[in-house]
Amino acid sequence: MQNKNPNSLFGIDINEYTQGVDFNILARKIDFLYLRSSGSGSGRFRVDRKFLEYAETSRNYKIPVGAYHYALPSWDLNTADMQCDDFLRILQEGFGSKDYGDLFPTLDVEEPIDKSLTTKALINWIDRFRKRFERKSRRRLMLYTGSFFIDLYDNFYIEGKGYPLKSMPLWIAMYTKYPGNPPYPSNQGGWTRWKIWQFSEDFKIEGVGSPVDANWGPNNIDLLMQPDIVSGFRVRTEGNKIILNWNRNKNIDLLGYNIFANNYWIGTVDEEDTEFVFNKDILNVPENSIVKITIEAFDYDGETSKRRASVDLKV
Repeated sequence: MQNKNPNSLFGIDINEYTQGVDFNILARKIDFLYLRSSGSGSGRFRVDRKFLEYAETSRNYKIPVGAYHYALPSWDLNTADMQCDDFLRILQEGFGSKDYGDLFPTLDVEEPIDKSLTTKALINWIDRFRKRFERKSRRRLMLYTGSFFIDLYDNFYIEGKGYPLKSMPLWIAMYTKYPGNPPYPSNQGGWTRWKIWQFSEDFKIEGVGSPVDANWGPNNIDLLMQPDIVSGFRVRTEGNKIILNWNRNKNIDLLGYNIFANNYWIGTVDEEDTEFVFNKDILNVPENSIVKITIEAFDYDGETSKRRASVDLKV
């Protein structure tokens, strides 16, 4: 995988055990922040006692913020469903209805280290959680795990299937202080790039009274966030044509736009386009109907705008 570079963003992750957090100072020291929202390591779902407070304060200080769930995989795939649904619920309690944080929501998988699961069972559990989460939230789910853990579970490789998780955005933990570790993460599990690299577990930073996990991120915060909501969206008619225009999004990882009428997809255009024209006959609605025309941006990770810009049009 890649090394950090001089433009890599810097962030930390904190939880209820982090001491002496002063957001007034911290907001000037970091580019992004992750919070532990919840965990199931004890065998039951438990909300981090500081999550709701930290989520609100992070937003007040305009720190790009995301959250992770510490998972407990098992043979029973129903536990993936239950942990997923609880994670979805607590994220919305912290960030708002249908809001899952600014940064990639993250599944933290570090157990079991005793290999009480087979690699196939572990991968199936993560994949079950991932698919359910992404279907219900319309967000991409990032995976946090350690270099050691990937090695422990056969490099996350399954015979006949290859590397089923390699399409997930990756937050990799690999601490350079340990002898024998490489200077930066190696290719593992089918991944050749990380989104976030956790390089230290005992970093000292002004604004926090105890050591914290420290992370390098990408060169631009856009690469961890959803595309902006499309601005300047306007719709007009010319005869039988419906003409849509909008302002081009400035996100560096923008890939294109999806366009809908009454929530039915009617077209996709690339990132350079700021106009879309279609014939009103394709709407198949009675004359003088009100049609809701909407647009969302999407990026290279498959993330979409937090909400669609919309215009109600009488046709």
